[in-house]
Amino acid sequence: MKTIDEIINRVRNLNLSQQEAVLGILKNWQPEKQREYQRKLAKADIDVVVGDKVIQTDTRDISASGIYINTSGKFETNKSVRIVFSIPGYDKPFKLKGIIIRVEEDGLAIQFEDVTPYFKKILDDVLWENENKGNDS
Repeated sequence: MKTIDEIINRVRNLNLSQQEAVLGILKNWQPEKQREYQRKLAKADIDVVVGDKVIQTDTRDISASGIYINTSGKFETNKSVRIVFSIPGYDKPFKLKGIIIRVEEDGLAIQFEDVTPYFKKILDDVLWENENKGNDS
């Protein structure tokens, strides 16, 4: 059984007061604002379409809610993009829409759009599956 699965099973078996105590411990261990989906440092080839320009580059990090791509050039925030990328170990490429939320000298932060919570969960599972394979208990 994976460590995370065992933790979840054990927490489910606690009463509400015990669950709140565990949550308090986790918040103390992670005092900064917790993201809904954690970023994973990952290099993956990606195609990004911004207007009529196609960018073929790679990623710096990715989460189920967005991606940071390595690129240079002039870009504006709030511009819609289309994204196609693959994750090693997963057969199908991901084809998503997004919006540029941050422009930096060496890249762009893109937030995925029109992604259902169900799909975000699938993407999050795929991203972290390979990392957690070696952590089975």
